[in-house]
Amino acid sequence: MNVIKRTALFVLAVLPLAARPAGAQEIASHIRYVEQTQRLGAFAGWVFTNPDLMLNDTTTVALGPRSAPIFGLRYEVRASGPLSVAASVGFIPSKRKVFLAEAVTDSAEIRAIDTGREANVGIVLLEGGVTFHLTGPRTYRNLAPFVGARVGYARQISGRDSAESTVPAAERYRFGPAFAVGATAGTDFFLARSLSVRLELNGRLWRETAPAGFRATGQSKVSEWNNASSAQLGAALHF
Repeated sequence: MNVIKRTALFVLAVLPLAARPAGAQEIASHIRYVEQTQRLGAFAGWVFTNPDLMLNDTTTVALGPRSAPIFGLRYEVRASGPLSVAASVGFIPSKRKVFLAEAVTDSAEIRAIDTGREANVGIVLLEGGVTFHLTGPRTYRNLAPFVGARVGYARQISGRDSAESTVPAAERYRFGPAFAVGATAGTDFFLARSLSVRLELNGRLWRETAPAGFRATGQSKVSEWNNASSAQLGAALHF
């Protein structure tokens, strides 16, 4: 009888110890592997532009496009490990102020005259670059943060001043073609295995050039790199 009691006590003591490894195996990992290698999505956001162009050391004129929304599509494919290659197309329905140029008497400078009018500026922005995923081809708690670099091409494809006929041809502003460069950072949040939303911040510069009519005597070109950073929110399918 004592042998039976001792055996029972031993079994009762060993059972909790044997159950611990099994319980540990049931703990779910917060890391998930992203099996899909391609991503196609849409995005919308806001572009924060600097429309100012410096005509000379003392004169700055807001000739360029003003801050506006952006809408677009992006395709991304995994190249290897944490690296992906991305391409996007966006449309920016912006506006700009309309100025006339007037030569200053007894000076080589140009004075800009604000007409009080606005013109529409529809800009297409094409960008390509690389994305580095900080968690590799995985997510942590459904998050996949990233950083990246982009180069782009921007050009006005629509919009004009409603009274453009009153502006001399040499003073009519048209945005682009212009190059753009920038860096990006953000994160994907996976709602499901093949569906994610993305929050993205883009630091971007693009090249702006003033019309020939705003150049002073001896100036061959008036252009500079201006801010065109953006904050974007999008959704994508992974396949």
